[in-house]
Amino acid sequence: MRKTGDSAAAESDAALWAKSFVTQLASTPRFAGSKAEQEARELCADHLGKSGFKISVEEFSFSQVPARLGPFICGIVFAVGVFFSGHIAAAEKKPLLGIAVALGSAAIAALCGFLLMRSIATLPAWRLSSSNLIGVREGVSGEPKVWLVAHVDSKSQTLGMLARVGSLVAAGAMLALTIGAMALQSSRMSDELALMRSAYSAMFAALAILPFTFCFITNKSRGALDNASGVAALLRAVDALPRELNVGVLLSSAEELGLAGAQAFAASRTFRGIAVNCDTIDSAGRFICMTSGSRKAASSAMARAAGKTGQPLEIRGVIPGILTDSVALARAGWDSCTLSRGNLRTLARVHTSGDEPGRIDGTGIALAARILAATVEELT
Repeated sequence: MRKTGDSAAAESDAALWAKSFVTQLASTPRFAGSKAEQEARELCADHLGKSGFKISVEEFSFSQVPARLGPFICGIVFAVGVFFSGHIAAAEKKPLLGIAVALGSAAIAALCGFLLMRSIATLPAWRLSSSNLIGVREGVSGEPKVWLVAHVDSKSQTLGMLARVGSLVAAGAMLALTIGAMALQSSRMSDELALMRSAYSAMFAALAILPFTFCFITNKSRGALDNASGVAALLRAVDALPRELNVGVLLSSAEELGLAGAQAFAASRTFRGIAVNCDTIDSAGRFICMTSGSRKAASSAMARAAGKTGQPLEIRGVIPGILTDSVALARAGWDSCTLSRGNLRTLARVHTSGDEPGRIDGTGIALAARILAATVEELT
């Protein structure tokens, strides 16, 4: 579809606004609970107030233990268990027991992660306080059914997102190879090559998880992609919606620390609505709608919206190793999805000091805003 001069000019203006806003919001790191995050929240509140929203701030507290120590605990459990399974299969020549130990260690690691995430609000250690920003339409009665969501906080880690995702994928692949090698060994007990395959595959599976395990949280990223871009797309989207449309806005905190803000928001509500989250919008790459949970109204509406705006959209599950606010909301019974755009280079910048506003031109944000606005209209 050929763009008219007016539509091309409007998109150019939207991109320029997005670039300017991201530059302002991502001028400094915004760790959850910090003064910088509070100032970023105030900037967003001012914009939403001018767009016809009544603003409130909801404070909450949480434990940093799951976010800071969870990957280390889960990674160590996995690595030790899988490595030991190789010893059982090769040295003690008990491959079936080795398979059981390998699968058991992976299951225990996953269970540890699940339990830590669920206890983030109640664990007494390493507590931190922060706030969610809530926006509802002035003069519109009733609780919003549809909410636009984006997180304001940022973080960095000792390894970027791409390395961590690669570590998890490699560990999963090597675990599958380890189980296959042990199964083959069980039918070839006298085959020395089968013994070596079991031992080495288990060792490489244990080594593959180490980058994920020893990846610790720091505060050196200005968070332009993650997630000043998503906040900018959300604000641009609400500006495009009719003011009489009953839509809510959640600008969460502590998404980077175990989705604590989204969990606190869901826990404080008796209703279960629809959440359209926006997280990490690059200027390059393809649009992805990541879904979590069994409810699909949000992702279906986004697919229709993308079609109407002429943007290709891939619908898929959440990428391994990536957590978004929509995951926490889906666990609480909400129908939720996350809009994102990028590629491998995007993942390589996320959670690093290279996530700077100068590398974003705003074009992707302008397109994402159109998809978000159209999705809300589909749902309402």
